[in-house]
Amino acid sequence: KEYKNSVNSWLENDIYATTVDCDEKKNILKNMFENSKIAMIYGAAGTGKTTLINHISNFWSQQNKLFLANTHPAVENLKLKVNNAQNNDFQTIAKFLNDTSLWKDYDLVVIDECSTVNNLDMKRLLSNLNTKLLVLVGDIYQIDSITFGNWFKIAKSVMPKYSIHELTKAYRSRNKHLQEVWDKVRNCENDILEFLTKYEYTTRLNESILNRECDDEIILCLNYDGLYGINNINRFLQNSNSNPSFEWGIGIYKVGDPILFNEFSKFSRILYNNLKGKILDIQKEEDKIWFTIEIDKVLNEFDAFGYDFELLGMSENKKSIIRFKVNKFVDSDEDENISDSVVPFVVAYAVSIHKSQGLEYSSVKIIITKEIEELISHNIFYTAITRARDSLKIYWSPESEKKIIGEMTKDFNERDTGIIKYKISIAK
Repeated sequence: KEYKNSVNSWLENDIYATTVDCDEKKNILKNMFENSKIAMIYGAAGTGKTTLINHISNFWSQQNKLFLANTHPAVENLKLKVNNAQNNDFQTIAKFLNDTSLWKDYDLVVIDECSTVNNLDMKRLLSNLNTKLLVLVGDIYQIDSITFGNWFKIAKSVMPKYSIHELTKAYRSRNKHLQEVWDKVRNCENDILEFLTKYEYTTRLNESILNRECDDEIILCLNYDGLYGINNINRFLQNSNSNPSFEWGIGIYKVGDPILFNEFSKFSRILYNNLKGKILDIQKEEDKIWFTIEIDKVLNEFDAFGYDFELLGMSENKKSIIRFKVNKFVDSDEDENISDSVVPFVVAYAVSIHKSQGLEYSSVKIIITKEIEELISHNIFYTAITRARDSLKIYWSPESEKKIIGEMTKDFNERDTGIIKYKISIAK
């Protein structure tokens, strides 16, 4: 009651509200809870979904709020972007569902990246969340949940129109041509290939794939094996790194290697799975090896307290630099998965398209070979191209290009939607 009036007053009088300079977001803020206690927000990559979540958090600054997402990178992104930390809790969905002590009463719950949340987890969340207001945010054209999860797509068709809100204006990339291609692929328009060619985003497989344009570059593949698989590409690019190599266990490491921290890291609570970094220095001893890493995150002394790494300072890129050791032998008292003998990261010149979800790079190169063209769905292709902020290049053959673009359709099951609509009509 009186929700819209309170938002209007806040937009006119609150100091923070002056930063809400987008009419699209203002309209969503004004209307999202005017007639409903559930708001569903859909938006393409880079349209400012997280920015809107921040605006929502600031409007409800005095209320208790919970922010949930499936992955650690998504949760960390929320922590970084939601700048009003007052009365806010942040958790992964798995952590929340498995720890009943977190099942508290909240005024507002926000679930991000909803397309990756499977149906069973969503059912469990709805059964155990105690909240007055619920905000569900995501992009139905990103890669789906690994296990079955179509609820977020179906909800867009069956929920009342006043509960559905959509962001359309893209902000992630300053490259207007890139945004144009994103829109055309998202909507499966007929002239996708024409624009990919026009803006030189497409090329044949050649040696230029191995020429890195900048430090913040990634090569995306769908498979790990084969000539153009992730494993081989990582080897090729690491071999082109002229710095000395250091062998440790089954791994080879060089200064300058890009890395991603993994889920087995003993630092995983702060250096979360998929956190980007770069090796700055390596010192090898007989029974241990020391890594100095620039991480894609800013830490302070309080953040680092209690963790077995040194916080050395800030790089020229305004990112934190840390140093830690990896022992050669496993301590018999340690958990082997998170022990001091496990290297907590992987070399990542190339990664899978699925693993790249939630990450952004200045330059993205995508390899698509004939062997995997059948596996490239609309959602997978769209997720891959939207990892790029500035530069995009797709390496494929004319045959693969024609097949994938020609057969591209939006993944939507009208039968499931029809069944749900019918059941809702009966229930009424």
